[in-house]
Amino acid sequence: MDWSPAFRLLRFGAASLLGTAAHYLVMVAIVEGGIARPTLATAVGFLVGALVNYRYARRWAFPESQAPHGEALTKFLVIAGSGWFLNTLIVYLLTETAGVPYLLAQVAATALLFFWHYSANRLWTFGK
Repeated sequence: MDWSPAFRLLRFGAASLLGTAAHYLVMVAIVEGGIARPTLATAVGFLVGALVNYRYARRWAFPESQAPHGEALTKFLVIAGSGWFLNTLIVYLLTETAGVPYLLAQVAATALLFFWHYSANRLWTFGK
């Protein structure tokens, strides 16, 4: 099946929503439970969300990918690692230095990183 770029982006967005939901649920539980501050909570939540996102990105957005699972997962984790670092940095800077509420900071980080994750995964992880 030859998907249009807009349709593929929409499918990746749907997969990302599931990963983002997992990320936010873990993050909020950690912060509101008094376990850790937002920077650590987002770092942990991001890891959970990345695993959820990989499963659905491969299945929904890039089902035609011929990349073996081990290779694709390794590439996905490299990209997720860079996203994890940037996400954690953005949330830290916004919450700890600028005083932005953590959920607003996380929404900003998520929006900023969405197109990085999509483009890098489309071209490298699941690309031909």
